[in-house]
Amino acid sequence: MARKEITQDTATEASSKKMRTRDLIYAGAFGAIYLVVMLIIVMGSSMVSPILYLLAPLFVGTVCGTIYEMCVLKVRKFGPALILGVLFALVACTSAGPLSLVLAIGFALAAELIIMAGKYQSKMMYLLSFVVFNCNMACPYLMLQLARDEFLARSVEFYGQAYADTLAAIAPSWVFFLCLGVAILGGIIGAFIANKLISKHFEKAGII
Repeated sequence: MARKEITQDTATEASSKKMRTRDLIYAGAFGAIYLVVMLIIVMGSSMVSPILYLLAPLFVGTVCGTIYEMCVLKVRKFGPALILGVLFALVACTSAGPLSLVLAIGFALAAELIIMAGKYQSKMMYLLSFVVFNCNMACPYLMLQLARDEFLARSVEFYGQAYADTLAAIAPSWVFFLCLGVAILGGIIGAFIANKLISKHFEKAGII
């Protein structure tokens, strides 16, 4: 009898660690919000100036950190960061090439593993996971480094020759690594803001 109860408890515990329909809904809803906000920031930045376009990973990390933390803290199981990362990769990295797509998903998987290492309880690991997750914002810029001429030709098509010339002048040949550093900085700022907002408002309100 005791052995049966242990088996049932183990099965229940294993089941509780898997994402259920409600968890998928949460991940999908927060994912949609994240992607909409991210696209607004990136498109808005790119339309204003090439400099702001290169700084978009900083802006996205600063603004979207709270959305990401709300998603992963609400579910507290393996999956939401990876789902969000896959959605991001499909939306933002498909046209940038397969390497960009794979890297973006890889960063999301790394973020998941960091959360898992904290056993879904460590606030520090949740915050660190966003710093890693936001590195995927550098992935679309990989095309500007590896297929520079094609990227600049698209810039001419969408924004004009003057815009493309300015972008070519300010973007170094190692632009991916520059944007990666900017994304890490944005992730740190976003994690700090998320920690303050969630602790001050959402945890007290019982939302998280």
